[in-house]
Amino acid sequence: MKARLLVLLLLVCGATSFSEAATRLQFSVWMRAIDNKTVSVQKHLAAGREAEALADARALQQLYADMAAFFERDYPAADAVAISRDGERLAAAIPVHLATGDAVGAAQAARAIALACNDCHDPYKPLP
Repeated sequence: MKARLLVLLLLVCGATSFSEAATRLQFSVWMRAIDNKTVSVQKHLAAGREAEALADARALQQLYADMAAFFERDYPAADAVAISRDGERLAAAIPVHLATGDAVGAAQAARAIALACNDCHDPYKPLP
C-alpha cells in the first residue's frame, strides 16, 4: 500500500513539473509570436493590407488572452495580467478602427502594443 502511494505521489509530482515546463515553453512561444505579429500588423497597416492586418490583430488578441490566462492561472502576477489585458484590448480595437475607416486609429493601437512590450518583457522575460 505504501509503495502504491509513493508511486502515485511521484507520478503526480512528475506530471506537475512536466505541465509547468510545457506552460513555460508555451509562454516563450507566445512571446515570440506576439513580437512577430506586432511587427507584421504594423507593416500590413502601413501598406494598406487590411485583410492581413485584421488576421494579425485577431491573432494578437488571442495571444494576449492566452498570456493573461497564463499569468492568472500558472504564474500569478497581477501587473502582467493587466498588461496582457491591455494588449488584448488594443488588438481588439484594430478591427473596430478598420471597420469604421479609421486607419490612423488602427495604426495607433498597433503602435501602442509595440511600445508596451518592454512593460512585460523587462520583468518577465525570461521568467524569474
